[in-house]
Amino acid sequence: MERYHFFRFNCSQFGFTCESLLELKSDESEPEGALANVLDLLKRIHKIFFYELGGNLIDRDVRQVLKTVRKEVLKGCKVVFSRLIPSKVLADNHHLWKMAEQLGAICSTEVDSSVTHVVALDAGTEKSHWALNQKKFLVHPLLLEAANYMWRKQPEDKFPVTERNRKPKPSDLLFFGYD
Repeated sequence: MERYHFFRFNCSQFGFTCESLLELKSDESEPEGALANVLDLLKRIHKIFFYELGGNLIDRDVRQVLKTVRKEVLKGCKVVFSRLIPSKVLADNHHLWKMAEQLGAICSTEVDSSVTHVVALDAGTEKSHWALNQKKFLVHPLLLEAANYMWRKQPEDKFPVTERNRKPKPSDLLFFGYD
């Protein structure tokens, strides 16, 4: 869970120059905010742990429930990374690859018709062009970060890759695409 910056000192204490939620006379979005999301997730895990798992309660392990729930986030997605993993690094050792797999995605180093998402920073790569030509999702790596943070699939249109080597602005990062 990310820190909740309601008071001004919470922002400045961690080096943020943004206005606090109090200064904005606002609070997080009730249906989509971080706290609401965590509450929904905890309710779901509680329900699975106490009501859907069979067997003896003492033999249950909430860590397994967490892994199962997490693997559902990107289930059905096949991801290829474009120029994000250095060539000297084994792809399946890279943190983005591991994160995508923990979220239930299948990762690959090569594009084929089963690929659903190309993750890139640059729309000018071969794989990025392939994604656009094949009508596949071309998304910024922040999509994976947001899915990991929120424990749910994110709308791809909130994480476009449009300009070559464009660095996201701070406003792009606000609640991972939620205003």
